[in-house]
Amino acid sequence: MLMPKGVSTVVLQPANGPKSFKIQASFSKYPLASKIMVRNLSYSTDESCLEKIFSNFGQVAEVKVVKDEMTQRSKGYAFIQYTSQENAMLALDSMDHKYLNGRVISVELAKPTNKDFGRYPKSCGPPVERLPSEDEAPDLKENS
Repeated sequence: MLMPKGVSTVVLQPANGPKSFKIQASFSKYPLASKIMVRNLSYSTDESCLEKIFSNFGQVAEVKVVKDEMTQRSKGYAFIQYTSQENAMLALDSMDHKYLNGRVISVELAKPTNKDFGRYPKSCGPPVERLPSEDEAPDLKENS
């Protein structure tokens, strides 16, 4: 499979679990697969609380609790950027399905949106075959 320049594919296998992740991403400021998403957070959980807890697994570069634009109230999920993928995987394995502020949280690798293309790791499945465009499609008309 041909990959665009600057893109690599890596399979990560945590040492203590059956989870495996196939990651495809561009090289960026932080290592591949070093950003996690934490869901089902209490609305009172803030960045400083998350940084204090998740820094136990390695150096945290950034913590972002996602908030409603109008009310500035937490939407119940956050992104945590580590400086290394090993620390992110350790946090994922250690904190997934654990209690935090009275709620069972879910931790997974972050997936980018379209506006983040090329910036953060993207989990992906098997390759998707691209259909040829109208210009590339062979002409199947019979010659009469």
